Amino acid sequence: MKRVFVSGASGYIAMYCVKILINKGYFVVASVRKKSQIDLVKNSLAKHGIGLGNIEFKILDLLKDDGWNDALKNCEYVLHLASPVIPGKVDKDILVKPAVEGMKRCLNAAIKNGAKKYIQTSSYAAIYGRIIHNNEHSDNDWTDLSNKKLMPYEISKTKSEKKMWEMAKKANLDACSINPVLVLGPSMTGVLSMSNRVVIKKIFSLSFIPDVSISVVGVQDVAEAHIMAMENDNATGKRFLLSEKTIKLKELCGILFDAGYEKVPRYLIPNFILKFAALFIPSLRLIASRLGSVETLYTKNANNILGWLPKSVDNEIINSAKQLYDIGILKK
Repeated sequence: MKRVFVSGASGYIAMYCVKILINKGYFVVASVRKKSQIDLVKNSLAKHGIGLGNIEFKILDLLKDDGWNDALKNCEYVLHLASPVIPGKVDKDILVKPAVEGMKRCLNAAIKNGAKKYIQTSSYAAIYGRIIHNNEHSDNDWTDLSNKKLMPYEISKTKSEKKMWEMAKKANLDACSINPVLVLGPSMTGVLSMSNRVVIKKIFSLSFIPDVSISVVGVQDVAEAHIMAMENDNATGKRFLLSEKTIKLKELCGILFDAGYEKVPRYLIPNFILKFAALFIPSLRLIASRLGSVETLYTKNANNILGWLPKSVDNEIINSAKQLYDIGILKK
């Protein structure tokens, strides 16, 4: 039975990866940060009808060497999903240091143990952040680290992925990266990802809808892409931008309203009013700079190499809101 190491196994996307791998007959070596997360993973898998006979757990820290080499012994494949996600302005070291150092520990252990392939969960954040703004993006685009407007999360994902490619090439290790846009859908553990939670909650807090768009993809499709890339020899050396569609915020709110969430905003705020308000309210300036723009994303590698054809994300938009409603964060 082939062994697959999955870091950050209690995480949002990672849980779906673990579920798929076990269902496909792989043995999973799952890392978590603390002991309490082992029961969280076990209970979540059991709740979804997944047997626990083909999984074992390792407690690992992204900032400590202990245990990494031992955890990856005899693992043919390595899925590295563990990395902190904190939107907005925070101390760079909180994000960049564990993202880069954790990747290095995982990749070095993969190299030392002769792993067949390494798959890293990167992000669209490592693609779109260029100094000269462009509404078209593809697998080959890179965030420019000299861009002074980058947030710590964008820096952490870009630095981590760039370092991964450098190390994998030097070691001649087969590797690829998965770069999803905003991921939506229910969490298997009941704990939504930070970005998912922040965005959905923010939408419900708006009084009016700005004329902006957002690119989205379903969590199950993102997990499927990880396994498809792992199993496909032609995925080596490739980046996989994942997006189901780019949707206007007004359309997204309409989907939620039709599903019974009547507290979502319903009316567009005129662009000139928002731009005027942004002169006095700094937090509105980023939104004002994006008014009326629509991204065009090209997911050619995922479509042509993996045969990845994502399902409509509309239900996942509703399911994300439902989960926040069920735990009391949102009200209909």
